[in-house]
Amino acid sequence: MNIAIKLKNLILVIFLLGVFFIPFNSFKGFAIFGVLGEYNRDSCVLFFLLCSVILFTTGKIKIPYHNIIFQLLILFIFWVILSVVFNSYDMFGYYYKQRTGFERFIRQFVSLLISAIILFITFYNIIEKFDLKTIILKIRTIFLYSLVIVVVYGSIEFLIIKFHMDGLRSTLHLFDYFPFTSVNIDKWTRRISSVTFEPPALATYLLSIAGWMFSYILTGKGFKRFLPGIFVILFAFLSESRAVFFIIIIQVFVFILFLIRKRKFNSLFAKIFLVSVFAGAAVVTFFLKSTVEYVYDELTSFKIDDSVHSTSNKTRFGIQTAMFEVFKESPIVGAGYGLQAFESTKKYPKWATEDNWEFRLKHLNENHPSFPPGFNLYLRILAETGIIGFFILITFFISILIWCYNKTFKNPSGSTVIPLILMISMVGYIFNWLKTDTFRVYGFWLCLAIIMVMIKQNKQLINESK
Repeated sequence: MNIAIKLKNLILVIFLLGVFFIPFNSFKGFAIFGVLGEYNRDSCVLFFLLCSVILFTTGKIKIPYHNIIFQLLILFIFWVILSVVFNSYDMFGYYYKQRTGFERFIRQFVSLLISAIILFITFYNIIEKFDLKTIILKIRTIFLYSLVIVVVYGSIEFLIIKFHMDGLRSTLHLFDYFPFTSVNIDKWTRRISSVTFEPPALATYLLSIAGWMFSYILTGKGFKRFLPGIFVILFAFLSESRAVFFIIIIQVFVFILFLIRKRKFNSLFAKIFLVSVFAGAAVVTFFLKSTVEYVYDELTSFKIDDSVHSTSNKTRFGIQTAMFEVFKESPIVGAGYGLQAFESTKKYPKWATEDNWEFRLKHLNENHPSFPPGFNLYLRILAETGIIGFFILITFFISILIWCYNKTFKNPSGSTVIPLILMISMVGYIFNWLKTDTFRVYGFWLCLAIIMVMIKQNKQLINESK
């Protein structure tokens, strides 16, 4: 019994370390883990996979196979396999960037299984072993600790980049001694990335923890309960990641809607509204010109003919256009999971590739090993698995949102704080997939595992009451 308890606590410690290190990926990665592909530089996956090994070798693994949401996930994975079977003839004829179509599919399929099966089942079994409220509070605390490091690093980096306080460089380089962190100041874009490897990765981390940090406003006391949420919004703004900043604004809207709908939080909403009005008035009064210019620049930054964002926008929109062309050629079953890049490279529009160094040096360069990113999960799934795979995935996401909505806004009894965290998080992830095409989103699978545990516990309570 003592050994079982010690093992359970050991797994929890390793798991929480993984949660803490989710944003820490600015180091070069481990060569020995190159086999993990896109997971290579994610420090957190080392801890999560260690938990998986311990669980799968020492304990009985529980799988929520009766859950309709999980069944939709399995159905999607099954269709992923079928999409490749239907395109097997083309797959074995593909060759691009020193890689065959079969190799590309195996890499992408293994990547999907790591997140959607291995890590998800690991998270589910860890959370299921503990009191839900207790482990949720532990996870939230760990996210707060990691945010503190992100904010400290990011603040120093911001002062160096924006205010040329080069005397702080030696202080910032102290973070080179922090695990999985390599200090790298971006001299070209002059944007902060903190402990992550690029500014969009920082912004994605911030939207991942937004719901967790906003929940402190409901459970904390005094002004300090607002600080975690304020830092999330502030650093999303400072990261200059246009899409993610607007996503976090949507998450704020969901939180505000919750405060309005829940009568006991109406006074809290009134306080936040008044403070926001006065703060907004102060900003407009003292920084009117710079604020208007920034908002205008951000709203017009998605054009392909401006001097600042034209290259990245042309690349993004060009690749998305090509993926849609691939979908139109095979609308039912797609080109096969992981295989759309072999077809997309033939369909990039001229307006995207012309005078674009990203295509010349990376995406159309046979000597550059990385395959072109899709920049949009929904378009990627349409192109690779057709309308059937897309329909299954969207049904999967909608089922999650419906559960979150019902538990958050239509739950007359019981705590709604945990469902609110999950609702805000899931809204963020689903919008975020409009700009990224990978399932390697640790926070999503963590939240999904929590949802599965809550559904299971709710069924148990119903059965016990009967």
